[in-house]
Amino acid sequence: MKKNAMMYCCRSEKHIGHMQRSIEVARQLSDSFDVTMLVDDEGPMFADIPKSVRIQNIPALPIDPNSNVFEFNRSEQFRASIIGRRDLILESFEDLKPRVIIIDDFPFNQHRLRGEVLPLIERAHNGICGDSLVVCTTDSIMIDELADSERHADKTAELLDKYFDMVIVQSDPVFARLEEFFYPRDTLQTPVYHAGFVAPEYANEPFDRAAGGGEILVSAGDGRYGGVLFRAAVEAQRVLWPVSARPMKIVAGPRLPEDEWRDLLVSTKGMDGLVLTRLVDDLRTEMALSRCSISQCGYNTALNAITTQTPSLFIPSQNSQRREQIARAQRLTYWGGGRLLMPHHLNSASLTHEINQLLQFQPRRIRFDIDGAANAVNLIERAMHLGDIGSNAMSLATDGRPPH
Repeated sequence: MKKNAMMYCCRSEKHIGHMQRSIEVARQLSDSFDVTMLVDDEGPMFADIPKSVRIQNIPALPIDPNSNVFEFNRSEQFRASIIGRRDLILESFEDLKPRVIIIDDFPFNQHRLRGEVLPLIERAHNGICGDSLVVCTTDSIMIDELADSERHADKTAELLDKYFDMVIVQSDPVFARLEEFFYPRDTLQTPVYHAGFVAPEYANEPFDRAAGGGEILVSAGDGRYGGVLFRAAVEAQRVLWPVSARPMKIVAGPRLPEDEWRDLLVSTKGMDGLVLTRLVDDLRTEMALSRCSISQCGYNTALNAITTQTPSLFIPSQNSQRREQIARAQRLTYWGGGRLLMPHHLNSASLTHEINQLLQFQPRRIRFDIDGAANAVNLIERAMHLGDIGSNAMSLATDGRPPH
């Protein structure tokens, strides 16, 4: 039986963890749909693409579109890029005639992309190729520090109500709900479902922690904002190694700036008890086999900490665009999933102290819903076949279920 076509629009530069999450959702959707993912030429693809998912690249934008800005950028280069991308996306729509369109992160973020997103949705709703189901996917934690954040929320709600059939939030609502961070003045009419966290299917597979080497694992997602953490970790290890002889492994990530990577290599040359690497095959396995983990508490790393029960220290980035890491780390710390060191307190002395405390820490076992991809598939299938999922799919959303 021929599968219905689906367009999964995950355009623009994304953090590696975000892209991996989107690929996992697409992989599980591909069991039921013929999935085509639209991604930027320069998007981070440090993940295995399943053969069941088709990737279509579109030209990258000349500037970062991840901005909550409603005014068009007046640059001719930017306008030409948007027009070119729009035409390619519409051409793909005509070829695929998708029954479902997923738009990732818009309109909560990336408003400069509306010049390509809205024409697609309007085409999807005009009935010429059949009326497509249009779905928005997003994380629940969104920190908006704009001076006109109220206007932002109102405009976002207006776009959701006009163009989207449903919103799927990739979070367990016990941990974080959309309405905690998004509150427009008028009540949102578009149905919102908290599907649970998106984790790989193997996230619940058992592992033997005793098989590990007992090292301290330090990571910062793709590494773009990890330099400060890595330098502090190196200095802390200079103090810790002579006393404990416990090895440390720093996974710098592919996006740590090259000059910072070179400086790390030079400053640690010949240093005992420290391993530097850009990438590992599976960070979750590395964490599971480590004595403890130090990270910035990105979405995927936080899930790894929960599912492996690795004693974890969270040190969010100070970068203003990553403030959701602070909110996530504070909540995980509240639930007993790790310890927290605020970024403005980070230095070699404070990190040395925290590592010593971490070695005595036992995280609480928390069972948040991590079947977000499978739940999203069920929600979309029911919406497509039943038209109205208001009462039929509520059992799939995890609202109201306490963790245990």
